[in-house]
Amino acid sequence: MITRRDLIKMGGLTLSIMLMPAGYRLLKAEEVPKRYAPNLWINLSKDNVLTVFVNKSEMGQGVYTGLPMIIAEELDFPWERVKVQPAPAGKPYVDPKMGIQLTGGSTSVSNMYEILRLAGASMREMLLASASKKLGIPKEKLTARGGYIIVGNKKYAYGEFSELANKEPLPEKPRLKSPQEFIYIGKGVPRIDVPEKTNGKAIFGIDTFEEGMLYMVVERPPYFGAKPMKVDTSEVKKEFPQVEVFTLSSGGVAVCGDSFWTCQKARQKLRVEWSESFVKGWKDKDFENFFLSKLKDKGQVVKVKGTPQRAYEKSPIKVEETYIQPYLYHATMEPMSCLAWVKKDECIVYAPTQSQTWALESAKRISGLPESRIKVITTYLGGGFGRKANVEFVAEALEASKKLGKPVKLIYTREDDIKSGYFRPYSATHIRASADKEGNITSLSFKIAVQPLLNGRASVEGVENMFYAIPNLLVERVDVELPVSFWFWRSVGSTHNAFSIETIIDRIAYKAGKDPAELRLKLLKDNPVAYRVVEYAMEKSGWSKNFGKGKAVGMAYHYSFGSHACHVAQVSLEKNKVRVHKIVAVIDVGPLVVHPDLIRSQVEGAIAMGLSMALKEQVSFKDGGVENTNFHTYQILTAEEMPQVEVHILTSKREMGGVGEPGLPPTAPAVANALLWGYGIRINKLPIRL
Repeated sequence: MITRRDLIKMGGLTLSIMLMPAGYRLLKAEEVPKRYAPNLWINLSKDNVLTVFVNKSEMGQGVYTGLPMIIAEELDFPWERVKVQPAPAGKPYVDPKMGIQLTGGSTSVSNMYEILRLAGASMREMLLASASKKLGIPKEKLTARGGYIIVGNKKYAYGEFSELANKEPLPEKPRLKSPQEFIYIGKGVPRIDVPEKTNGKAIFGIDTFEEGMLYMVVERPPYFGAKPMKVDTSEVKKEFPQVEVFTLSSGGVAVCGDSFWTCQKARQKLRVEWSESFVKGWKDKDFENFFLSKLKDKGQVVKVKGTPQRAYEKSPIKVEETYIQPYLYHATMEPMSCLAWVKKDECIVYAPTQSQTWALESAKRISGLPESRIKVITTYLGGGFGRKANVEFVAEALEASKKLGKPVKLIYTREDDIKSGYFRPYSATHIRASADKEGNITSLSFKIAVQPLLNGRASVEGVENMFYAIPNLLVERVDVELPVSFWFWRSVGSTHNAFSIETIIDRIAYKAGKDPAELRLKLLKDNPVAYRVVEYAMEKSGWSKNFGKGKAVGMAYHYSFGSHACHVAQVSLEKNKVRVHKIVAVIDVGPLVVHPDLIRSQVEGAIAMGLSMALKEQVSFKDGGVENTNFHTYQILTAEEMPQVEVHILTSKREMGGVGEPGLPPTAPAVANALLWGYGIRINKLPIRL
C-alpha cells in the first residue's frame, strides 16, 4: 500500500487511472479528486525505477508479469528495472469492463491492455516533452529507448526528467507503438514473481502477521444446511481458559487463541448441537438420484431454433445420453487464510483474494468504517481457480476481529478447506441428438439440472453460445436448490457442458461411421476462426494417419472466455487404468499474443486440471457432509500421470480472448472420445471409472 508520504519520498512522475461515468482516463497524482485517495497507477522514480501497481491478483497465472510488461513496452523501459506492488482496493483500480476489482473470467490482459498501453505511452510522451525543455533540444530530435532519452551519442536516464515531467499536461492522444516496434509484446520477459517464490521472500496469506494477533479456526457443521443450536464450551474452558469461542453469522463456530495449535486442540473439546438439514444422511447415490429426478422437471427454455423434436423423430441416426458430473473441490495449493484487524478508526485486511471489491465491501459492512479508513492488502495467492473470489473467509476474520478488538488470523486446514464447500456445482445433463444418413447433425436437445451461477447464465455456458451450425436446437436448464454451497470453478459452466456436447458429437460420428474431426469442420464452416483451430489441431497431431476405430485418439473443441481451443488426446488402457500419453492443444486468443510463455503455461495448467477432473476428482458425501478429508481421499493428478503437452498458439483479427480458462474444457471430452474410438467405451460419468 502506497501513501502520499511514500509518493513524496519517491518523487518522480506518477500517473493514476480514474474511473469516470463515461469510462476511464489517465490522471496525474495531484489531479485525483479529494474524495478519492491518491492511489497511484505507475511511478517512475528519480533513480530510474518503474513501479507498477497491479489491480489484479497474482495466483500463479503471471499477471504480475503480463500487465507491467505492457506498460514497459510503451514506455520502452528496461525490464530489469521494473518492480510490482499489489494495488490497494478502491475505485481507481476497478476493472472498467467489469465494474469491480476482480481477477477472474480470463479477462486480466484483455480488459487492461488498452489502459496500460495508454499509461505507458503517456508517460513516454511527457518525459520527451520535459527532456526537450530541460536540454533545449526540439522534441522531434529526441528518442526514448531502453529507459533513456537519447540525442546523438548522448543518453540521459528517464529518471532525470521525471519530476519535470509531472508539470507536463497529459497528451490527449499519445502515439502507440506499431507491432513492428514491439520489444516485449509477442516475445515475453522473465517472470517477476518467480525469484520471490523460489527464495522464500514471497508473502502469501498465511505468511502475514500483526503484533498481538490471535489465531482462529472455525468448526463447521457435519452436514450442509445445518446451523449451531447449542454450543457447549465447558470442556474447552477447563483446559484452555483464555480461548474465545463464539458463533459466526456464517453458521460456523469460531475458536480463537494465542496459537494455531491451541485453537486446534481447543476445537477438539468443543461440543456443538446442530440443526437438521434436507441433505442430512445423504450419500453420493442420493445426490445422483436427486439430480437425475430434476431432469424430469419442466426446464426453462434458454434457446430454441427450428423444430428439434420433429427433426429428431425423422432422422435415421439418433443418440440419447445422460451425463453425471460431481461436485469438485478447487484444490488450491494454499487453503483459505486471512488476517483482519478492525480498530476504532481503521480497518486493515491482508487477504489472498481474487476480489478486492468484495473484500472491501465486507470490511465496510462489518467494521462500519468509511472506505477511506480501510486498507485491503492483497498477498500472493497460492492458487485461486475462482474459489478466492468468494470472500466469506475474509468476512469471518473481520467479524472475529471486531468482536475481540484484536487482529485475528483465520487459517483453514486442508480438511477445513475441503469440507467448507463452495464447490463446482454438481450436474445432470440429458442430450438427444440426431443426424441424417450422411452423418450430418440435424438436431440437438440439451437439458441440464444444476445449481445456478450468475442467475443461471453459467448453467448453459458453452452451449447457448456455441458456434456449431446445428439447424434444430433446444437448450433448457433446471435450477436446482440444495443447501450445498457452490461457487465458480475454473471455466465455470463450460466444465460441464463441453464434456457432454463434445462427447455427443463423437457418439453421432461413431454411429454414422464418420470422422469426428471432419464432422466438426462441417459444423464450424460458418466460423473461419474456429474452423482453422480444428484444422490446425488435425495437422499438428497428425490426425489423418493416427485416427480411426481401434486407435485411441480423441478430439474436442470448445469456445469459452473469448478464445477457441481444440485438443487431441492420445490415450491407452493399462490394466484397466486410463493413461494419457500426449495432448496436442491449439488455442486462438485473438489479434495478438502478449506473452507466449504465459499462454503456454496457462494452457498446460488448464490441461492438468482438466485431466485431474476427468480421471481423479470427486467430492464424496457421507451423512450429508463431505467424506474426503485430504489429498489421500480427494485425489488429484500426480506429476507421474501428466502427459506430454504440445501447445500451439494462433491469432485472428477479432477481440482479444482469455487464456486461463479456455484450455480446460476440451481436455476431459478429448480423453473420453479417445476411449470411444480406441476401445468402444462410452464415458457418461466423471471421474472415469472402468
